[in-house]
Amino acid sequence: MREGLGGHLAAVSLNPNIDLSVHDRVFFALGAGTVPVFDTNRFSTAEMPHRTRYGFGQDTTSIAAAVEAVLADPAAAQAATATTMSELYPRFSMQRSLQDIHEITMSIAGAAGAGLLPAEPVPAGVWTPKQAA
Repeated sequence: MREGLGGHLAAVSLNPNIDLSVHDRVFFALGAGTVPVFDTNRFSTAEMPHRTRYGFGQDTTSIAAAVEAVLADPAAAQAATATTMSELYPRFSMQRSLQDIHEITMSIAGAAGAGLLPAEPVPAGVWTPKQAA
C-alpha cells in the first residue's frame, strides 16, 4: 500500500475515525510521504497539530476546504506531513503496535488459551460467553 500511495500528493479518507486514534490508512499515507486528509478528532488534534489544515469535519464544505488547502500549497502540506511523521515515529510505529498486541495477547492467553497450540483452530465455544441455564 505504501508503494502505491507514495506516488500521490494526498490520500483522502472519508471513513469516520474513532476519537482516540486514526485509521491505519492515515499511518500508511504518512509512511509513504503522502499527505493524509481525514476527519479531525481528539487524537489527531493532540498528536498531529501540524496537519490540522488538512483535516475536516463530517460535512462537504470542510472536506472541500481540506483538499483545497493541500492543492493551494502542496509544499507546505508535504512539509507538515514530514514533520508529523517524524514526531509520531516510533511511538506509533507498526513495530510498536505489534509489540503491544503481543503483550496483550500473552497477558490474556491464560485459561482460554491454555490448551491451544498456535497452529490449531479454536474449539467451538472457547471465546463465546457461557449462556445461563
